[in-house]
Amino acid sequence: MCGRFALNYNPVTLADWYQATSMPDFVARYNIAPSTRIVVIRDTDEGRVGSLMRWGFIPAWAKDPAAVPMLNNARCETVAVKPTFRQAFQRRRCIVPASGFYEWQALPGQKTKQPFYLSHQDCTPMSLAGIWETVLTADGERLDTCAILTTGANAVMQPIHDRMPVMLARDSWDAWLIPGPVNIGQLHALMAPPSPENMQAYGVSTAVNRVANEGPELLEPIDTLF
Repeated sequence: MCGRFALNYNPVTLADWYQATSMPDFVARYNIAPSTRIVVIRDTDEGRVGSLMRWGFIPAWAKDPAAVPMLNNARCETVAVKPTFRQAFQRRRCIVPASGFYEWQALPGQKTKQPFYLSHQDCTPMSLAGIWETVLTADGERLDTCAILTTGANAVMQPIHDRMPVMLARDSWDAWLIPGPVNIGQLHALMAPPSPENMQAYGVSTAVNRVANEGPELLEPIDTLF
């Protein structure tokens, strides 16, 4: 699963990494939680662009967006057929950039679950696969929302949790981001657990458990376990 992540790059660096023609202004964040606005990458008629969306998917057919539960994740095994996500998966896919993400594990002798931070060893961005949708609020305002897709754990993640975000390799960005319907089988091939070769995981302070806490100190390791 993916319920918290970090993005500590600046807009210029991110635009260059994805070769995006535009990127919203944003500040580095180290404890990003669902319901907040996050950076997403999409392909449009104007080229590849970055924009801000609410993390917490709302299907287009929802009559009362405020009543929809927080859908921050969608399972890759069912996203193509589940009515909530099916249309967005077929036509509106995106990338959620991250410098890394957190996961929690219950450890023997500890009352509080231990948070772990997972990132690339070379500090390059993780390209998390996402889907997005647009709805109208009760006030008639346009609201763009998104969810992050999850898949089975790879060798780095398995000691911590059995699920993890889908991560897209650079050579799969074009196929994932192309607007409109594509071959579903091709998309499923992109959602396999990522290679563990460039990944690392280490324990971090339980300070990250509190959403209000922010800052680079949240990424400091307390113990390298894997």
